[in-house]
Amino acid sequence: MKRKLVVLAGAAILSACSLTKPPADLAVPLPPSWYAPPLAHQGSVQELDAWWSRFNDPVLADWIARAQTQSPTVAQARAQVFAARAARLGVEAETGPQASLVANATRGITDPAIPLGTQLSAGLQASWAIGLWGQTEARRSGAEARQDASGAAWHEARVLVAAELAELYFAQRLCREQLGVATRDRDSRAVTAENNAVSERAGLTAPAVAALARASGAEGVARERAQAELCERQVKSLVALTGVPEPELRQQLASAPALPTLLASDRLDNMLSVNAVPAEVLRQRPDVYRAQRELVAASEDVGVAQAALYPGLSLSGSLLRNRISGAGTQATFNTWAIGPITLSLPLLGRDALRANTDSAQARYEAAALAYAGTLRQAVAEVEQSLVLIASLRERLASTDIAVAGYGQSFQATEARYRVGLASLNELEEARRLKLAADSSAVALQQERINAWIRLYVALGGGFDPVNHPDAFKNPS
Repeated sequence: MKRKLVVLAGAAILSACSLTKPPADLAVPLPPSWYAPPLAHQGSVQELDAWWSRFNDPVLADWIARAQTQSPTVAQARAQVFAARAARLGVEAETGPQASLVANATRGITDPAIPLGTQLSAGLQASWAIGLWGQTEARRSGAEARQDASGAAWHEARVLVAAELAELYFAQRLCREQLGVATRDRDSRAVTAENNAVSERAGLTAPAVAALARASGAEGVARERAQAELCERQVKSLVALTGVPEPELRQQLASAPALPTLLASDRLDNMLSVNAVPAEVLRQRPDVYRAQRELVAASEDVGVAQAALYPGLSLSGSLLRNRISGAGTQATFNTWAIGPITLSLPLLGRDALRANTDSAQARYEAAALAYAGTLRQAVAEVEQSLVLIASLRERLASTDIAVAGYGQSFQATEARYRVGLASLNELEEARRLKLAADSSAVALQQERINAWIRLYVALGGGFDPVNHPDAFKNPS
């Protein structure tokens, strides 16, 4: 007993020691402020997690929810959350005390002095592998960090699916606007071609001029059909992404709010805010949080690998109720035991254990570089979005002026052409300029909404490391 107490005392002293693990957090230098134009009016202070609902577009909100539910990427990320939780619970079970109910039955002759008999026993057996070097807590902390990282990856997948759906939704809406521009241009060219055909038959227009008008009309038809094809392909993509039947999807598109209301400049400018301090913004990004938690897990893995090189202590015990019968006699009694207490040190295979330690250290260094890279990329993405939004704000005013000017010029040239004061070449040149301006205006709207969506993603999409949605309850 004295020897056992000495062993236990030594184990208690050793358990107070722990191995030196690499730091679980890194001081990555970040800029003190954004080197990019701020948002107009500094944006809104409302939370990002309700950003989509502020469009007041029930079709968009419903389709985002459907896309997240249907997405295999989100489902796979959610499965990883469950796998990480199972791994964490498994580590907790392995590193804590083990207890089992046991029952044994034996019949036979186990001793020549004892006749044939039956022995029955039932009770409790327990064991515990005591971590002397902090490896128990390291394994638990690492498993918990990996579960946190998987939860952040799930939220990131949901944000990316929402952004993908929103970009495609607005692309489809603006594609219809482009189709309207192409249709009006086609119809205008068709009228000009028909007038020239009539004039040619009357001998008032040269065949070459009439051929130019017919070519222009055919070009307008081809452009309109190409735009219609693009819009139809986008509808098919929306059906695949949302799982909504195509007839129902087309009806919902037709009933959606008007685009000028959704994409008004003052509306978008007041829907997002960017904190002036980059470090505050980065806390809202799931990829940054995931990279940091993966760094924590890698640090704990180094400690676990190092601990395998040092002695390990295990303790077992039992408490049994026994019944023995044989040769007309019966006896019932209790037995208990504490031990054996085992202290083991690996002698052979230490090269493999050292290799595991080196491997864990290399993984930690890779995780540290990945974490620093994720932080730098996060800063770059926010600043790029801010620069793009500022540029688009300036381009929008210029584009409006161009659309108005080219539209007025085309109307004047068309009026002069009808009375013979302008040639067909002049009319076609004015038409090309107007078409280019109208198409650029619609494309600019698409670029604008995509820039805001990318800023929403760059800001983390409403991720909160403390109060984020629960993947175990939310099927999406």
